[in-house]
Amino acid sequence: MCGIGGIFSRRDVRSATMRMSEAIRHRGPDDVGIAELGARDGESRGMFAHRRLAIIDLSIAGHQPMFSPDDRCCITYNGEIYNYLELRKDLEREGVQFRSTCDTEVLLMGWQRHGPRFLERVRGMFAFAIWDREKERGYLARDAFGIKPLYVAERGGEVLFASEVRSILASQRIEPALSSPAIASYLFTGSVAEPLTIIDGIVSVPPGCVVEVRPESGGFVTGEPERFIAAFAPSDDIHREIQSHVHRVRNALRDSVRYHLVSDVPVAVFLSGGIDSSAVAGLASEVAESRIESFTVTFSEADFSEAQPAREAAARFGTKHHEILLSGQDLLNALPDVFAAMDQPSLDGLNTFVVSRAVRSFGIKVVLSGLGGDELFGGYPSFQRARFMSPLWKMPAVMRQAGAVGASPIGDLRAQRMRAVMSEENAAFAAYRASRTLFGEKQLEALTGSRYPNGTGMQRVPDDVDIERLSLMQQVSLFELTGYMRNTLLRDSDVFSMSHALELRVPLVDLHVARAACAAADAMRLKRGGPKPILVEAVRDLLSPETINRPKKGFTLPFETWMRNEMFKEVDSVLTGVHTENVGLKRSAVADVWQQFQSRRPGVNWSRPWALYTLVRWAAQNGLADAPETLESARSALTLSAAG
Repeated sequence: MCGIGGIFSRRDVRSATMRMSEAIRHRGPDDVGIAELGARDGESRGMFAHRRLAIIDLSIAGHQPMFSPDDRCCITYNGEIYNYLELRKDLEREGVQFRSTCDTEVLLMGWQRHGPRFLERVRGMFAFAIWDREKERGYLARDAFGIKPLYVAERGGEVLFASEVRSILASQRIEPALSSPAIASYLFTGSVAEPLTIIDGIVSVPPGCVVEVRPESGGFVTGEPERFIAAFAPSDDIHREIQSHVHRVRNALRDSVRYHLVSDVPVAVFLSGGIDSSAVAGLASEVAESRIESFTVTFSEADFSEAQPAREAAARFGTKHHEILLSGQDLLNALPDVFAAMDQPSLDGLNTFVVSRAVRSFGIKVVLSGLGGDELFGGYPSFQRARFMSPLWKMPAVMRQAGAVGASPIGDLRAQRMRAVMSEENAAFAAYRASRTLFGEKQLEALTGSRYPNGTGMQRVPDDVDIERLSLMQQVSLFELTGYMRNTLLRDSDVFSMSHALELRVPLVDLHVARAACAAADAMRLKRGGPKPILVEAVRDLLSPETINRPKKGFTLPFETWMRNEMFKEVDSVLTGVHTENVGLKRSAVADVWQQFQSRRPGVNWSRPWALYTLVRWAAQNGLADAPETLESARSALTLSAAG
């Protein structure tokens, strides 16, 4: 796991590339590298940069950017290839000789020998750039789920790429300007939907795709993305017999966890005591060669703390367990560091920042997470909603909308939301939207002064997926995987863990696990009696009855309480000031949302004002807008107030 960046260019880009590297030094404290890209005519074609977090082959042999023995290809790579030992053996049988024991060289030599087809055999998470001197072509590629981020921008005949948006901005080749469509996307769901980023002109490389960078008109341009693998492909192999399918899922889970433990440094586990993290921790304890360490965040607010179930799970699995106590004041004190780490504004992710910082302080460099279980095994309310809402889609849309409005008072926010939901053409997407919408179109118009009918960036159906071939539950999984998980959970997990040079692995977000999970008939995935029935049955021997029957909480922070107490003055100073206008928000509309939260208006919980606060603070942190005062001064004032 590392940080990568670079520029394809015919100009001198050394200083710009060094600035890009410095902006992501937190991602790789173990080594730094920079390499010039040559061509057949002997002239430069740009530079690659690399910041290394050494996980596999800790020696200097794993240094990047890495050249092939004949100097034809150069790679800068971020990620882990879990089946690299198997791929290495295959390449050795083909006559390839290796100089290191790292997965980087396997990826480099596999690409040089087979091109993008080699990626079909890769099991892992990755984002990388390769320069082929003979072809005079560059290539950018990203794993099937988009676990690892990769951003790209084109300016003046140059193509820039990096692991983080801030790295591209550090090049000083891109004029930083907030993207209005991205702001609308962020306000709609709490994160910016790919391929947009918060900065105009910077976009994400699509997951599961290779983008060619080719010379043109004295510079470089990018071609159309070409898919090498799909994370979610329709399958006719649907299982309807529970026991055989459970056995298939258990094998896929155990196999994935075993692969995700591949490392030359110790691997720990985030353990909340819920089904997903317990499944990962239990399987890891089964297959690991040494005792696993586990970590959980606890709160003094009993309704949010999962200390006891996590302790019970740790005792059951025999892990060396650690608890991290977090208060509202602790979060306030951490906010300057949180916003310094935040690459794009996000409603979520602070929990990952806090627990990652604590885990890294114990000397841990790799941790497993249970992320992905809800998306694949039906743990979110959107799955149940889809089942109940689906029959309504046999009615004309106008009748659905009329029924939604008639069920609530005129002007009620929930009525507006349901009317929009009932206007959707697809029942599965309607259920997903009902779960993920933060501000609806009318609220967006009030906040920004612009209309965004169906232009909020919430992706409906990926272009290369035949939605008609998917069952209802498969459709919901598709939207959760390519929407909320990719744009919020995976992005935040990467940014906030890597801000502490901690590699976060997600064994449930695995092609083999996904294909096994989604091959179940809908009736099996929504069996009555509890959440995620297939996952529960597959790991029942690892779970206590309390874990199985405990109501789902999710790994969330008690913002509702903190924003009314310790953090009130800080949030209030931002949301009632003139500085909200610096990010294109209407001051009166922002203040109205804040007032609705304080008065406990139905449908306005902590997430809406916090999203607005985060956008303003993030923009100020990154020099894109003014702020009422620095977070450091706000923190000092509140600390003195609390002490006095």
